[in-house]
Amino acid sequence: MQRPTCTMLRVRSPSDAHVLFHAVSLNLLPMVARRLDTEERRAISSGCVYIWQERGSNSESTGLGIERWTDSIRWGPSRVKDEFLFYHEKEPDAADLELASESDGPLTPHHYSRGFYRENLIKQTYSVFVATPRGQKKWHLIAYFTQESLEYLHTIDDIPGLANLRVPPGKYKSARSKNPKSSANSAYDPLAVNPYAGAGHHYAPYPLRQQPPTTTAPTYYDPTVIRPRADSILHSHSQLHPPSPRSPTRSPPRSPPSSDRFKLRPTPDGGVLAPLAYLENIPPPRRHPLDEEALMSFTGVPV
Repeated sequence: MQRPTCTMLRVRSPSDAHVLFHAVSLNLLPMVARRLDTEERRAISSGCVYIWQERGSNSESTGLGIERWTDSIRWGPSRVKDEFLFYHEKEPDAADLELASESDGPLTPHHYSRGFYRENLIKQTYSVFVATPRGQKKWHLIAYFTQESLEYLHTIDDIPGLANLRVPPGKYKSARSKNPKSSANSAYDPLAVNPYAGAGHHYAPYPLRQQPPTTTAPTYYDPTVIRPRADSILHSHSQLHPPSPRSPTRSPPRSPPSSDRFKLRPTPDGGVLAPLAYLENIPPPRRHPLDEEALMSFTGVPV
């Protein structure tokens, strides 16, 4: 039975992939020489990593390599992140579930690993061009994992033979073209909701520490703080009605006032209005003398 190149391993970055490619080049790790058969496909599980060489359709039939990778798993569309392509395993169809329920024999590991009892697989792919004694070849890395298994999968730092392996600069060149479309797709958010998983399932290529949600306390009026919208109101009356001096040692209130009349009022555009009680106590601004004279002329009262 053909075994994976590595097991119980996760690939964190293109640098990790280059180390694995170089280990295969030095015969420290095996390369997959042919397409997986039925039993080998059923053995695919989280942490399995396969490295194989692509063989073109025009190559000799006896040539080394695989023309196309097949694993008999239904995948969704690809997403790009850090030169990797990620694919989510699709949920089984109703017909597949019916076949599994009508099976007379016990469920095989293949059934167990295809979403009936655990989270679906995520496939991670990466390709490079490498110079070999037989000319330039294209090598591929295929890694499988699940989000729930990322915490216990190993990295190359945990394997002494790989952690200290030095890769010659430029030996492995990414096969992905640097075009505007690929750069636009690289904005894919790794925390986006998996469209093929149930509610609450999130995709994260690697473990991320999420900050606990914070709650915002109600905003109360603090006379020692000038808010954006209140600042414009206070400034328009500061010359005619200067504020009364406050003691420099006075500290702001520690508990919010009980009346809603003293609360700041948020506005739709994100600003803050001054409290209603404050606005009610502001004397109306004096008009220009010419405006006063014009208004008084309508009442017949001499100015």
